[in-house]
Amino acid sequence: MNRTLKPGILKTISLSVFILFLSFRGLAFDTWWHAECTRKAMVANGFSADARLATQVSNYLTDFLAVLNMPNEEQNKLGIQIIRFRSDHSYDFLHFDAVFTEADIEKNWELLLNNTIRSLKKYSAGGLTEPGFRLIIFYNIIGASLHAIQDFYSHSNWVNLYTQQRVSPIPVWFDVAAADRQKLKLFTGIYQKPFNGHVPHEELNKDCSTRAYNKEAVEAAERASIDWVKRLIDSVPGAPWGELKAYSIQNDMVMKKFLTKLDATFLTSSSIIGGHFDGGEPAKRVFSQDGTKERVQAAYALQGTLGEYTNNMAIASNKYKLPTPYWSGFMAYNICYDIADGLLLNGKKFTR
Repeated sequence: MNRTLKPGILKTISLSVFILFLSFRGLAFDTWWHAECTRKAMVANGFSADARLATQVSNYLTDFLAVLNMPNEEQNKLGIQIIRFRSDHSYDFLHFDAVFTEADIEKNWELLLNNTIRSLKKYSAGGLTEPGFRLIIFYNIIGASLHAIQDFYSHSNWVNLYTQQRVSPIPVWFDVAAADRQKLKLFTGIYQKPFNGHVPHEELNKDCSTRAYNKEAVEAAERASIDWVKRLIDSVPGAPWGELKAYSIQNDMVMKKFLTKLDATFLTSSSIIGGHFDGGEPAKRVFSQDGTKERVQAAYALQGTLGEYTNNMAIASNKYKLPTPYWSGFMAYNICYDIADGLLLNGKKFTR
């Protein structure tokens, strides 16, 4: 297909900019918990290790690209100078936060399911993507939708209510009848002041292992993720599930480098540098058990990855200016427009 680069696509990558953006705010379960929930969902539904990793990267990019929406005035306060690009606020709606009524939460769940199914069907028909991106788009859609589903259990009072009632295991959304859900007085947190009677995100979230109810929220999100992927498979029989489950790049050294060396390293190292891997006192280390050495080694890994990303984006044949092909659904095909369509955030509805 002859497609042109969308205006506003990020054209350069700066280490300092990435770190400052990642450090600015936490939007979601920290990366370790999202990655674990996604891993278990893909494994439980029969996907290969490479398919699982592609979906984990997609899940993370949903978070990372939302952080890049820092308003210009906030960038200026931090003294950041970057190449400006069109903000894509569809990502902001995929963290299941700042939704304040039971009716709006119900509507968001309904839209998330319908929008994700519609997105998968859209690309199942074929002909909308270039061949090298076809399967990646599906992983991007699954990972981005899983991100929103997982965040519901961290950012709402669902887990709080069931834990306080000593219900175990905590049911997932689709386990509970709509009539019973409406009796729960559900809400999610709010980011900005004034709070106007809403519970702040900082008080309600269960994003890292040092937060209250994190263990319960993760356990519920894991089962919800497994259920979600199965639900998508059952709802879209026309998708190439056989190819998606068997996906292997072990004999393709170029794609293997993109995914397992660059994108996987970016996921872990940028999260660690930004304090977004598992809070300030992570229960798990990646590079070193010593916290200082961990950050130093992560910084070296991130610097190298960003250098390769920058080189990739400068290649003339890379017409979408992608860091790797595993960003294509987000940066070339705007899959989050489709998934976020109609979702609510702070009383506002996302529209294209």
